[in-house]
Amino acid sequence: MLEFYKLKEFHIRKLEEHIREGKVDREIIHIIKIINRFDAFFTTSSCAGRIVLIRTPDNLKKQEKAFIFKSHQVVKFDEVWNTVLENYNKYENIWFKQEPFIIHVVCKNLKYANILLKISSKVGLKHSGIISLKKNRVITEIIGNEKIETIVSKNGKLLLTEEYLKELVNEANKKLLRSRVYMGRFYYELLKLFNSYNKLEGQ
Repeated sequence: MLEFYKLKEFHIRKLEEHIREGKVDREIIHIIKIINRFDAFFTTSSCAGRIVLIRTPDNLKKQEKAFIFKSHQVVKFDEVWNTVLENYNKYENIWFKQEPFIIHVVCKNLKYANILLKISSKVGLKHSGIISLKKNRVITEIIGNEKIETIVSKNGKLLLTEEYLKELVNEANKKLLRSRVYMGRFYYELLKLFNSYNKLEGQ
């Protein structure tokens, strides 16, 4: 278990640094902080959910995809539409996405991973699960259900109308807010568990 705690110390130190630098979405900081207070868990990455426009040329690797618009809050139609009009003929493809919140949590073992996943299941986060099994740790992904992904333009040709994009933006805003409701439920269950047990040991 020494390796687990050394890794936790390293990631907590990085997290605190990133928070100071404003690199962590403020809407999710309270959740990752309560997770990291448990002896058996620590977080490695997170996102509070967002609405984005991404240019994705067919020959680009995943890590080379570039955002041309990004917001972690509800958005106004005009700012999205204007960004589309300014960019649709510059790139091979542009995608509109509303992405759910996501937290990667390292658990000390399967026992604790199951405890965390039971909480996520209880609040309705049905897509959460284990993504990696290693000798001294289990990595889980806690993820929201709300998502939109559709192509906006291809080869410099606009593929949707102003009216349709307006509906997309409306739906994306609703889903982003719904995702925040799930985040609140998840936090509440974590807080209840933490208030019952200072550590998960002995459960």
